[in-house]
Amino acid sequence: MPKLTIHPACGNTPKHRVLRDLNIAFAQSDVAGILQRLTDDVRWQIVGQADLRGKAAVRAALTAMQDTVTIELVIHAIITHGAEGAVNGIITTEQGGAVAFCDVYRFASASSTQISSMTSYAISLNNGD
Repeated sequence: MPKLTIHPACGNTPKHRVLRDLNIAFAQSDVAGILQRLTDDVRWQIVGQADLRGKAAVRAALTAMQDTVTIELVIHAIITHGAEGAVNGIITTEQGGAVAFCDVYRFASASSTQISSMTSYAISLNNGD
């Protein structure tokens, strides 16, 4: 179980909790927990790396990532408004990597908690990597 450091305001609305829990599921390599929050036709763009379409493609990518063990997840902020949201923070892995991330989300609608698209930006914080 990774160490979790989450800013207290990051759970004060239903959509904040959805995005918080989604990021915790990512840190725990909980593929089923992630997939249950996504629409069937989800699009996940990992900027500079991949453009995945549909749950099957996302499932395959998540399964390939399961060897990376997260030891700490820090969530600095979660912002939501209408059908959009964003999370920024830092993930540290057992393999020694620290990555600052910002993920931008689109929900299926302003009233939905199902995510229809994700755009992920990541920057390695390790010197020389």
